[in-house]
Amino acid sequence: MDALAVDGITKTYRGDLSKGAREVLRGVSFFAGEGEILGFLGSNGAGKTTTIKIVLGLVRPDSGGVSIFGRKAGSRGALARIGYLPENPWFFPHLSLGEFLDYCGRMSGLTGKILSSRCEEVMPLVGLERSSRQKLKSFSKGMLQRAGLAQAILHDPDLLILDEPFSGLDPLGRKMVRDILLDLKRKGKTIFFSSHILPDMESLCDRACIIRGGVVVRSVSLDDIFRIGEGKVEITARGCGAAEIKALDDYIDSAGMKGDEAFITVKKQEYVRTVVRHLYNKGAEILRIVNQHRTLEDIFIGEIAGAPAQAKNGADRPEKEPLCGSGAKEAGI
Repeated sequence: MDALAVDGITKTYRGDLSKGAREVLRGVSFFAGEGEILGFLGSNGAGKTTTIKIVLGLVRPDSGGVSIFGRKAGSRGALARIGYLPENPWFFPHLSLGEFLDYCGRMSGLTGKILSSRCEEVMPLVGLERSSRQKLKSFSKGMLQRAGLAQAILHDPDLLILDEPFSGLDPLGRKMVRDILLDLKRKGKTIFFSSHILPDMESLCDRACIIRGGVVVRSVSLDDIFRIGEGKVEITARGCGAAEIKALDDYIDSAGMKGDEAFITVKKQEYVRTVVRHLYNKGAEILRIVNQHRTLEDIFIGEIAGAPAQAKNGADRPEKEPLCGSGAKEAGI
């Protein structure tokens, strides 16, 4: 069973007479398996936040459906298994962190010793154990982001939905959040998150879906990124001239010089031996051989700059919201 299954959802917002209707989603489909980290990529206005709100049951789609562990999105059974961090979370400024987590825990159905134990567990996890009595109004942006993550995982949800979880975090904070998410994955949790920080997404995700113009245009496995393209290799050599490099035209894509060093991009992995042997025979010194591969950012930019969006069937399956109650047992909050 998929932890999250989104099947052909559409959404159009009805504007006034001057603006008309605005079609936001046009048949969005994707899935996240249990224990998987799925990234959700798209430009501003592509439909990411609307999709997330539909998954949470906060917005109803015009057509299509969403299920969470086999239960309809927005149902009590589905909400009880979700932890959510919105992009622009709102906090009660007069509460301390401990009071805030206690409130959120009660909204999620936790009470007594279980609630106290969970609060004691999650505060050190997000690096805020020394701030339990500190008022939220005095927190920095990064501290608030970590407090938001703490409430999202407080009730030990099976599916974590995060909208821009790295927003406002410094490098140490980003590493802390990455480590937390990887630890949750090891515990079998499913994580679905959007982010504009693509290196973090590339280091975390099993797969990533790219949405453009309200359509999922590509789903890529991060394990496959190394195999996308032609598997080029860059060789750095010293002591080779233009004539020696010119003789390699059939095997290389490009070559450049900086001082006495040449930077040569080999077309295919199987050509590396031929290029290196040629350079050695011409008296060159090989300094470095580095495998190149397309990054998630390369793929994302290529898709965003590509042809008009067309929906993918099942997303290539073979291949200021209030924070409290993000896993609440009561629907409609």
